[in-house]
This record gives sequence, C-alpha cells and structure tokens, in this order.
Amino acid sequence: MTNLKFKTSFLLLVLMLIASSSTWAGVEEDGGYWCNVHMQGDLPMESFGWSMDTNPRYRNEGKHIDYLYLRPAVFYKLDSHASLWLGHDTIIGHPAGKSAYHEARWYEQFQYQFDPISTITFSNRTRLEERTRGGFQNTGHRLRQMIKASMPLKLHPKLSVVVYDELFINFNDTDWGARKGIDQNRIFIGGNWKFNRHSYFEAGYLNQFVNKATVNLENHVISATFGFKF
Repeated sequence: MTNLKFKTSFLLLVLMLIASSSTWAGVEEDGGYWCNVHMQGDLPMESFGWSMDTNPRYRNEGKHIDYLYLRPAVFYKLDSHASLWLGHDTIIGHPAGKSAYHEARWYEQFQYQFDPISTITFSNRTRLEERTRGGFQNTGHRLRQMIKASMPLKLHPKLSVVVYDELFINFNDTDWGARKGIDQNRIFIGGNWKFNRHSYFEAGYLNQFVNKATVNLENHVISATFGFKF
C-alpha cells in the first residue's frame, strides 16, 4: 500500500508540472533542441572527481544556434550521498540580429541524492553562479535550485521516467540586462535509458519560461543528454 501511495504521488507531481508549464500567459513562444554530452570521472586524489559538459542549444525550431556551453568542473564527495562542486562555464551566445557575445561563470554547487523512497529517487542540486559578460563591468549573482525525481519502469529494467524542476533567481541587477528576482524556470519530463554502469541516454520535453523586462519567453525544447562515466 505504501508503494502505491508513493507512486501515485510521483505521477501527480508529473501531472502538476505538465499543467504548470501551460499556465504562463502573454509570452512569446519558440521551439528548440538542446543536446548535451556529459562526461565524469575520478581524479587521482581520494574522493575527488571531474566533470565536463558540452552543450549546444538551437532556437527557431532548431534552425539557428542559440548558445554553446562548455562546462568543466571538479567535485569532492563528502559521502555516498553528498558532494561539493566548483566549476566554470564558458558560454557563446548568438542572439537574433545581434553580434555574438561571451559570458563566463564561476559556480559553486552542493548536490545530494536521497535514499530511495519505494522505487522513487529524489536528488537536490543547489548552485550559486557569478556571471560576467564581455564588454560590461557588473558581475551577476544567481541562485539555481533543482529538485529531480526518477522512477524505474516495469516496461524495461534499464528505463526510468525522470522529472525535474529548476528555479533561477537573480540576486542583483547588472549593466548587461540581468534583473533582480525570478529569472527563469525549467520543467523537464522524459526518460532515462541506462546502457550500463558507464553510460546512459536521457531525453524528453523541457519547458523553459524566461522572465524578461518586456515580453516573457516560453521555449518548448527537445532535450537530449548522452552521459559517460570513466
């Protein structure tokens, strides 16, 4: 009976996230594709590891490059559940009708994976970012808070359904356009196929709401990640 309650709660969470993705009013909409290659491995020092993400993103129904992210990081495993991260993002943006720009971000991150509840696994990711943009003086400070849940499906032992929500909050205004307050929110629902202990493929629908000074944006994204552990 307990297992049934937890699974019912998980499905209700999925339905609530899907419903909330369509509640934004007065927004400009677009479709796109995001592809990420995630690599992770151990460093020769005990409990230390490394991570690298390469993430091109396309807008206008996938016709134009929007961003390219390069995200190396190192992390320290506090225990089997928790880890501390230090990373750096190099971002090349290609806004429509404007010149490309470069953004750099240092970030600090705390990650925690909870013990499974029934067959559902929850994880938390809290990230603080320090953002600078070429040609401007200000540093933007931003909080990103993600809660992620996954549940294996009886359809196949290697397949799981994945849901997450990530909220972005700016702590200050900047001369390059960041505004204090809620910056954006991302909702994802998809599937994860675990090939083996060292590789997986995760894909699904991502709804990105961006809080802009003029017209808000809602992006409907097909997101795919190829993951490798060494």
